Amino acid sequence: MPRTTSERSRRIDVLKNHGFRGGRILPHRAMIGLDVSWSLLIDLLVLPLLFSILMIVLLDPLMVVWREFFTVVREPIGLPGTIATRLFEVGPMSVGVPYFTAPADWPSSSALIGGWIAFALLLILSFVMRGAFLPFGYLLRALAFIQITAQLWFTFASPPFTYDLPTYTSGLLVMGVVVLVLAPFLVSATYNIFDFPLWQKLVLCLLLLVHLSVLIPLQVTVHAWIIHNGTLLAMPILYLVFGILMDVFVYVALYSWGMSWRSTGALDPGDRRAPPVAEKYPSSRPRPTPTPQSVRAITPENTPIIRRVGFRPEDR
Repeated sequence: MPRTTSERSRRIDVLKNHGFRGGRILPHRAMIGLDVSWSLLIDLLVLPLLFSILMIVLLDPLMVVWREFFTVVREPIGLPGTIATRLFEVGPMSVGVPYFTAPADWPSSSALIGGWIAFALLLILSFVMRGAFLPFGYLLRALAFIQITAQLWFTFASPPFTYDLPTYTSGLLVMGVVVLVLAPFLVSATYNIFDFPLWQKLVLCLLLLVHLSVLIPLQVTVHAWIIHNGTLLAMPILYLVFGILMDVFVYVALYSWGMSWRSTGALDPGDRRAPPVAEKYPSSRPRPTPTPQSVRAITPENTPIIRRVGFRPEDR
């Protein structure tokens, strides 16, 4: 067997770091180690602490905005009751969280039948999805599994349910407040560890807080309307799939977008683009129009010149 020489091995090592177009294939940023410095420690500790303190200071004005929003939308969407306040205390910190007091009924026979129909549709559609829609089919299958567990429980259980609608909405809003306060530390532990510019780290954390501040009251309002009109049968699937999990997916989406930004340090040490290919003919000179004489000049002797492609009618 032929032996692989060291020169050939070095050549293979060089070639395997280039793409098929000639661009460099650099290590993924997750595989690049960064040196611990004072600026990195500031990004990991000081920035999230400042954002969390700012969020705590703004909680009371934010709860006022949430209350006004709930008050405005309660009657148009047909939710009975009023807007109550739950006092949430953590040590010296306390905040009044508004929530809906609309009730939700125990599932009736017609609601259970509708739930079984929804389960069947989810299950059938999950198996119909193929190709590029296969991941969506898996999601529908998971929703069908959660729905059938709720169906079986409400079929054989008897009222009352462990959680009523006011307790559910107030608990979801309290968890949202906790997420708003702790979200900067999540950004710090997963995004600020990379050497992105400071303004990018600030923008990503600010976008997350603003997005959640708007999403959480809208999310709770939709949940309250669905559970009030669809009975308690809709609560498990809304809580497990479209509750805090959706808030986490918001950060996953923003994090993916933020990781696509270019950095100026070790994450992008070189140009990943393919090297430019020089034009064979100078762009400053106009291209000449081929003529029979010019074609004959570069064609070997005794070679026929084809001036027309195709068949003539008389050749058929």
